[in-house]
Amino acid sequence: MLSDSSIQDVSSSAPSDPLAEYASLKKHLYTTALVITAVAFVAVFFAYSLSTALYYLLGAVGGLLYFRMLDRSVQRADLGGAHLGSATRVGIFALIMLIAIKSGTQAILPTFLGFLTIKLAILLYALRTLFGEV
Repeated sequence: MLSDSSIQDVSSSAPSDPLAEYASLKKHLYTTALVITAVAFVAVFFAYSLSTALYYLLGAVGGLLYFRMLDRSVQRADLGGAHLGSATRVGIFALIMLIAIKSGTQAILPTFLGFLTIKLAILLYALRTLFGEV
């Protein structure tokens, strides 16, 4: 049977303000994604070329824009308002990939990997949450 102290421990570990926790999560994800983007941009620039690094940057900016649109959709759903459709977010991805395809086959992979930068930030956050602060 649960004692009163164990119930208090569980309730004290629950988030006190979900909106503040969500704002903190967004800030952390954006910061992590920007740091990854900056480090990857410099690494790609020195390892390959400026044009390849710029295509990576194009994809990363598109990924951040996609994430921002998704965030706004979540905020509007929380407020009960209308939301941007998923077609608009998919359109961002399609537009960025069309730019890369028109530029040549060597631009497709860096652009796609740049778009996935936000996913890497989410993965790092999940691993940090799973294994605790290192």
